[in-house]
Amino acid sequence: MFTQDDFPKLITPQFVEEESIRFLNETMHWVPEVRQIDRVEIDEKLIKSGDFFAETGMDGLAALIEYGTGGRIGHSTMALWFGEELYIVESNGSGIHRTPYKQRVQETGDSYMWIPLSDENAAKFNETAAIEFFNKTNGTAYGFHNFMFGWIDTPENNNPPLIANKLVPIVWKIVGDVVPSITDIFYAQALNHHLGTKGLTIPQLASQAAKKGMTLEDLQAVVEEDFWDYEGDKPKDGWSYVCSAYVTAMYKAAGIFGDMPINAVEHTPKDLYQMKVFKENWERPEQCVKADPDATFCQLSGKWRVSLPGFNTIEPYAHMNEKCPSMAPNYVRPDGC
Repeated sequence: MFTQDDFPKLITPQFVEEESIRFLNETMHWVPEVRQIDRVEIDEKLIKSGDFFAETGMDGLAALIEYGTGGRIGHSTMALWFGEELYIVESNGSGIHRTPYKQRVQETGDSYMWIPLSDENAAKFNETAAIEFFNKTNGTAYGFHNFMFGWIDTPENNNPPLIANKLVPIVWKIVGDVVPSITDIFYAQALNHHLGTKGLTIPQLASQAAKKGMTLEDLQAVVEEDFWDYEGDKPKDGWSYVCSAYVTAMYKAAGIFGDMPINAVEHTPKDLYQMKVFKENWERPEQCVKADPDATFCQLSGKWRVSLPGFNTIEPYAHMNEKCPSMAPNYVRPDGC
């Protein structure tokens, strides 16, 4: 399992772009438009620690992530100043790491968006605490362990229509019969956490869940909690964060949410950009306006113009995004889920 950012120097073939667009149109009723200006440069001094950098592409993988979560981006990253040097911190298939900002922006051929925090939240953002959290998590493996469970929040209403609810555990059982370690890393460890057990196989998990009146689908929907320790084949596993969960965890560590109980690992890319913590109706740099006159953020690169329905509309609240269904094509989100 990789994120779209693992192969930034590869050029996506045109037929893959065309198929991605066709897929997004058929499944999500979205057709992105072509931009006339595909590169925008800004003074990095305008960027503050905590600013969100969202990314997506037409390589096929991003489209699948968007289809599964209902969002318009495939990858989430964040700006963080270390002294006089600006870095992008992120979790991808290479694990949690940082890259100099200028290098990160230049090497991506995807759509890459700068989305600043609001003035209020930028003032809240504790840069020292964020750096401490990065140093503690730097080198940790990508969140393969709970990749599925940030968006599986309900027993029946999260899988895309193409995937039957009861199919998921069956597939992982079949995979586990061939390569047990894969099923353990991607599926069984998380369900053991959800059940409060350790080391049980899928049949054993099903048996123990049944004793509590639960199905495996119920078990999948149990809230994933921050700071659960996972084991894998990387030198440094432990806490498990996918890209959007890691940015949300950074915000949590930096004090954006105060004492509010929020599990960062329950946040998909869509959940992240819909949180009302970002700047809107701001005076964007002239070059950003010229490239994308109607946007509410600054798109730095990419052939395709990105729009973010529901952007910056949901005030953070306790236990947000823990029980939200996400069924294509409408992805209706109940209040307070």
